[in-house]
Amino acid sequence: MATIRKKHRAPVSVFQRDPGPWSRLLIDWLATLAVIMIFGLVMLFSASYTTGYLRMGDSFHYIKQQALCMMLGLGCMFLMSYVDHRFLRKMVVPGYIIVLAMLAVTLTMAPLNGCRRWIRFGGLTLQSSEVAKFEMILFSSHLAAKAPQVERLDPERRILLTPREWLRVRVWKQLVVPVLPLIPVVILLAMEPHMSGIVLTVAVVGTILLLSGSGGVLTWAGAITAGALLETLLSHVDSIPYLQKRLDGWTQDLSKMTDQTVQSLYAIGSGGLKGLGLGNSVEKQLWLPESTNDFIFSVVCEELGFIGAVLIIVLFVLFIVQGLLIAYKAENLYCTMVGIGIMAQIAWQVFCNIAVVTNTLPNTGISLPFFSSGGTSLILLLAEMGVMVNIGRNGERVAQQREQMRAQREAARAEREAELARKTIDLASARAARTEQ
Repeated sequence: MATIRKKHRAPVSVFQRDPGPWSRLLIDWLATLAVIMIFGLVMLFSASYTTGYLRMGDSFHYIKQQALCMMLGLGCMFLMSYVDHRFLRKMVVPGYIIVLAMLAVTLTMAPLNGCRRWIRFGGLTLQSSEVAKFEMILFSSHLAAKAPQVERLDPERRILLTPREWLRVRVWKQLVVPVLPLIPVVILLAMEPHMSGIVLTVAVVGTILLLSGSGGVLTWAGAITAGALLETLLSHVDSIPYLQKRLDGWTQDLSKMTDQTVQSLYAIGSGGLKGLGLGNSVEKQLWLPESTNDFIFSVVCEELGFIGAVLIIVLFVLFIVQGLLIAYKAENLYCTMVGIGIMAQIAWQVFCNIAVVTNTLPNTGISLPFFSSGGTSLILLLAEMGVMVNIGRNGERVAQQREQMRAQREAARAEREAELARKTIDLASARAARTEQ
C-alpha cells in the first residue's frame, strides 16, 4: 500500500546569525541613505529652530526629537537586518490581524483636528497607518508571490488556458485575492479619516501587483484608467469637509489657493537658482504652516534654491534605483516584491510631497521621507531599511552560491572534456601503432 509522505518544512528561526556577505551595491545604497539622513537632519534643524523656540521655548525641540527617533530607528534597522525574511513571511497573517486591531483602537482615541490617527499611551503616540503600510507591503508581496504564474507561450510548449481557467488565475488568484486584505484597511483609514494614508497604501499595493505581473493587462488597464480619472474622481468628493476645502484650493488662481500652498509657492519662488542661504528662510518664520513636516521641501527650495532642490531629488532617485537593483537580485520572488514595495513607498511619498508643495497635486499631508519630523514614520522607515539590508545580504549569499555551483559545473565539464580528449588521443596512438606493425 502506497504511503503519502507529508512535506515537512524546515523550522524558521527569527534571527539569522549571518544573513550573507555585503555586496558593493548594498554598501553604496547605505552610503546614499546616510547622506540623505544627514541632509534631512540639517534641513529639519534649519526649518524648525524658529518654530521650536516660539512654540516650545526650545530651538532644539524638533531636532532633539528627530535625533532620538533616528537613534531608535537605527537600532530597529540593525535588529531587522538580522530578522529572517522567511519569518516575516510566516507572520504576515498574525501581523495583519494586529494591524486591523490597531486601526480599530485608533478610532476610539480622542480626535485631534477632527481626525483620529494616533494611539496614545503613556505620553507617547503611535500612528497606526504607518504600521499598516509596512504590513500591507509584506502581505501583498506574499500573496503576489504565492499566486500561480501563467507561463509564457513558446514554440516547444504551447499552453492555452480556457476562459474559465484564465479568469480563475488572472482575475481571482492574481488580483482579487491580493486586493481583498486591502479593503478592511482602507475602510478603517477612511473612518479616521486619513486620505493620504489611503492614497499611499493603495499606490504601494498597486505597484507591487503591477510589477509582479499579477492580473496581466487587466492591472495595467486599471492603473491607467484610475490615473486618467483621478482629477474627475477627486472633484466629486464632498463628504469630508476638510478634504473638500483642500480640493477647492487646488487651483491656479492665487486668490483661491489654500494659505499653505500660497506660502509654499512664495518660498519656492524666493529661492531662485542658488537660494537665500542655509538658515535664511523667511517663510519658516511662522508664515509657512507645517514647515517642519509636510512643507519642509519648500524651505529647502527657499534656502538652497533650485540647485539644492535638484540635488535632493537626484539623491532620492539614486537611492530608489539602487534599492530596486537590490530587490531585483533578491533570493526569491517574495523578497523581490518586498524590496519593490519598500522602495515604492519612498518613491510615492517623495513624489506626492514634492507635487503638493509645487501645487501639482492637492494638499494630501504626505511627509518627505527622512526630512519631515515624525517619530513613527522615521522609525518604521528605518526598520524597513533593515529589511532591505537582510534581503540584500541574503540575495548576495545566494548569488555567490549560484556562482560557485556554476564554477563547479564548468570545472566538471572541462574535466570531462579533457578526459575525453585524452582517451581520443590514446585511441589515435593505438591505431597508429597498429598500422606501423
